[in-house]
Amino acid sequence: MKFNSKLLLHSLVLSLCVLVSCNDFEELNTDPTRLTDINAASLLTQVIYDAGTRSRSYGGIGNYIGQYWTNASLIDQRHRYDFRGSDSEVVYDRIYATLYDIADLKERAIAEGLDDYLGAAITMEVYLTTYLTDVFGPVPYTEAIQGDELNFTPTFDDQELIYRTNLQRLDEAYDLMATQPGGNFIRGGDAFYFGDNLKWRKLINSLKLRMYMRMLKVDPTVEQEIAKLINDGELLTSSDETCAIVYDGRFGLESTRAEGTEGSGALGKTFADKLHETLDPRRPHFARIGVDVNGDPVNMDDEDNPIWQGVPSGESPDIIRNFEGLAAPYTGMNGVRAPSVLFSYSEVAFYIAEAILKGYVDGDAAAHYEAGIRASCEWWGVEEQEIVDHLAKPEVQLSTDAERALEQVYTEQYINLYYQGYDGWLHFRRVGYPEFSVGSAMLVDGIMQRMVYPPLLKAVNNSNYSEAVKMLDKGDHLLSKGWWSN
Repeated sequence: MKFNSKLLLHSLVLSLCVLVSCNDFEELNTDPTRLTDINAASLLTQVIYDAGTRSRSYGGIGNYIGQYWTNASLIDQRHRYDFRGSDSEVVYDRIYATLYDIADLKERAIAEGLDDYLGAAITMEVYLTTYLTDVFGPVPYTEAIQGDELNFTPTFDDQELIYRTNLQRLDEAYDLMATQPGGNFIRGGDAFYFGDNLKWRKLINSLKLRMYMRMLKVDPTVEQEIAKLINDGELLTSSDETCAIVYDGRFGLESTRAEGTEGSGALGKTFADKLHETLDPRRPHFARIGVDVNGDPVNMDDEDNPIWQGVPSGESPDIIRNFEGLAAPYTGMNGVRAPSVLFSYSEVAFYIAEAILKGYVDGDAAAHYEAGIRASCEWWGVEEQEIVDHLAKPEVQLSTDAERALEQVYTEQYINLYYQGYDGWLHFRRVGYPEFSVGSAMLVDGIMQRMVYPPLLKAVNNSNYSEAVKMLDKGDHLLSKGWWSN
């Protein structure tokens, strides 16, 4: 695919620059892999696929740092923040490779007057660059992608500039979509919404809501923007509008997830304990319970309820191996054919419940909270009667105590973001709940706040890298907090 060649070129040229100096590669200053005879539909499908899978799923890193998973193996210790040298490089490079494809799509859409394709391209560009700055902090942005030119020494922009510019860009994308309210992406290629412009506009507004919710701590005035988005009502309003890639063969797309095998993986205790508190019916859909030779659950609580046993993040393999009957985070629902979710309706429902509880808008917080739980359960294949019974539990029903109610909403949002591991980690960074485990074997004294920059970036673009590091409170370190972090 185009992605592979571009990523290979990017990594190869960076490596060569380290050894020889970028000045000696003037002839490589244009990207020879750009396809000049590819239509907008194919480009849109490629961008959606890359954004939805490769840019987010590498090695399950997000599920480890979001404390959804842990690992008893000596081979993979990411739950201790023991990252491989290539981890940050692959995440970083894959996103930028997709941004080059987006630049191609924008160019083609402009040339052919395809406003809906241009709006989709801008939306995905905002999604990825926001994600990139949330993960790394200051990143190349205004000088990062400049048409055919490969700029090896772009300046880094701070997170606030990226956020505020991206919010403006989302308005631009919305307006482009609105010029063709009945437009159906006439060339095809829309693997998210199959040509439904209204759903794209709802996604755009929902992305704005997510960004504003993250900005609240550093800019309380965005409460007004949050209220307007919710009151206007043009947000994702049902699971049918969840933004996800469904691997049903229609676009020839295949998941990048490995086939589900237990291996040495296990649920993280942070996640497993929250599920057990309410005997959540999603547990058998999230993970396989640990059983003995007779097929019976290994772990039971004092009331004879089976336990999907998790283990704390950040502990050594020797400690983890003391836990028996670990729940393995693989089932048919989250295996190789599982959809790749970028933004669910449930996430929006929990934001609305939170906004009501905080007094930004009027409304029934409990109704949105329950709607979010229901939609998440339905997405994971829970039976209707199980959902009804679950919502009727006193420990699930929204508390009349405001502080406790917020904790419930935060917890359900975290559970809903399972298999969107990075988003679960970003959620924790925003609200600080549920409480994450700081294990005795973690390589840093605290919860990771960002990924460090790729080593090659420091070598190739050292002067701008050094300026970026000055923007971080603890330098290029896992514990340096982002602009909006709690």
